Amino acid sequence: MSIVRARVAVVACFIAHGVLYTSWLSRIPEIKGELGLSEGGLGLLLLAPPAGAIAAMPFAGTACARFGTKRTARALLVAYCLLISLIGFTGGSVWTLAGALVVAGAVVGAFDVAMNAQGATVERTAGRPLMGGFHASWSLGAAAGAALGGLCAQYSVALWVQLGGLGILLLLVAWPLTAPMLPDREREGDGAKRKGFRLELPLVLLGIVAFAGLLAEGAAADWTAVFLKQELDASALVAGWGYGVFALAMFAGRLVSDVIVGRFGRGAAIAACAVVGAVGMSAGMLVSRVWAGQVTFIVGLALLGLGLAVIVPTLFGAAGDGPGIAVVSAIGYAGWLLGPVIIGGLAEALTLPVAMWTIPALTLLGGIAAPLGVRALQRKDRREVGAGTLG
Repeated sequence: MSIVRARVAVVACFIAHGVLYTSWLSRIPEIKGELGLSEGGLGLLLLAPPAGAIAAMPFAGTACARFGTKRTARALLVAYCLLISLIGFTGGSVWTLAGALVVAGAVVGAFDVAMNAQGATVERTAGRPLMGGFHASWSLGAAAGAALGGLCAQYSVALWVQLGGLGILLLLVAWPLTAPMLPDREREGDGAKRKGFRLELPLVLLGIVAFAGLLAEGAAADWTAVFLKQELDASALVAGWGYGVFALAMFAGRLVSDVIVGRFGRGAAIAACAVVGAVGMSAGMLVSRVWAGQVTFIVGLALLGLGLAVIVPTLFGAAGDGPGIAVVSAIGYAGWLLGPVIIGGLAEALTLPVAMWTIPALTLLGGIAAPLGVRALQRKDRREVGAGTLG
């Protein structure tokens, strides 16, 4: 029963994280218009949240090690739900908004580390894969958050009211559910050879896959609403729901990701799903220019979401715990950091429709690199096991 309640606690954190953060993404076109930003200017502004997240992640890891993942995750849940509302208190200034986005990104990233660390604790205690389900719950929350944000944008609800009210509501619901989180435990076999930040080739290859996948995922989050509104003349509601469909498709893909990986293996599963995502979005962008523009583009987004769904949970499972995950996530989140400015810069130089082709291209690149990284890591692990046996 304690495992069931602990799983519910982690799911509550993942859902709260997804709902609150994605609810503001639907307001990006509105903010762009109010501040008179170009595509390049918006891309630079959208560097702020991932910059804050990456800066905060090492401190969150240190807090988890010192205070435990349960206490850290619960404390950061409170900070996250309350501080993200700062995005709405910016007074129409680019600089104050940038500062608020850095703070919001910091609590987003720190809470992300803590809830994933507690998820890993629950998974180890249960003795079976659970991370795919946890990430699926985030995608479900993200879909709900995008839909709520679209409704608030459509009916001109003030951003501070939206984020503040939603944050308090989520805190009141999620906080009691997190009480049964599990204490951390030392694992057998964690020797000195596993300590330290290891820039080994197999992990770097997996990091490149994570870089491509998170850049594509972040670009879809930050730019699809702008593309729908600006290029396909969508309403604020449809523009917000476009990302909601993408997130819902990721949710569906992550629900079955453990089954797919178990059936085909990590490398093949990522490669096949990446091809589905890249081809699906490419077809959606091409067909949207000539027929049923908004509908076909959103269908392409759904296929992209299905393709990207498997990547991050599977990569973390392949990399293992601790230092391996740190290498993969550090390289991967650099993609999330650079995604907005890459799309914005290309849109400024070439046009937004051309820049959007970066998303399927990087998804396909990740699919090509994944089997190489997984096989290299498996060979390395077999060598280490053989050396340990001979020793």
